[in-house]
Amino acid sequence: MTDSQSNSEIFSVRIVSIDYYMAPPIQGADICYSSFHGGKVKEVPVIRVYGSTPSGQKTCLHIHRALPYMYVPCSDIPLQPDQEGDAYTYKVAASLEKALQLKGSAGSTRQHVHGCSLVRARRFYGYHSFEELFVKIYLYYPQDVSHAANLLLAGAVLDKCLQPHESHIPYILQFLVCSFI
Repeated sequence: MTDSQSNSEIFSVRIVSIDYYMAPPIQGADICYSSFHGGKVKEVPVIRVYGSTPSGQKTCLHIHRALPYMYVPCSDIPLQPDQEGDAYTYKVAASLEKALQLKGSAGSTRQHVHGCSLVRARRFYGYHSFEELFVKIYLYYPQDVSHAANLLLAGAVLDKCLQPHESHIPYILQFLVCSFI
């Protein structure tokens, strides 16, 4: 038996059902600090996988640190990404956070955007033979992905209509695909 085979057999679950819930972060298991907000994270999504092991034991597996996300092509954003990566992604995150706060209920202190990073990827819509720079936007609440996508398309972020990518993929499916499950 090879090392990769023995590692894959450490814990195996046949998935019967999968869902998520929002909870305060657990130190050591969750993302507890946001450098974007400069403080503690209030709530994070936790995925629950219900199923059984090959030996028939019932399981409820809690998966932490899986945030919903979407992409926006940098070429569409009216900023210069080559100036400073962190400053660039901060402006995108701050503008989206502000738009989501304005769309939400008045007086709400709910955090929406966890942060952003620059990644290389290929555009999802149409044929594109090369990779380009994207901003990957991480959110806390899975339902905020569609709200954020609508705000991006409506021009509420950076005063420009921006095409979100992978915002149509449901959170659980996004997790399964990215985890190769």
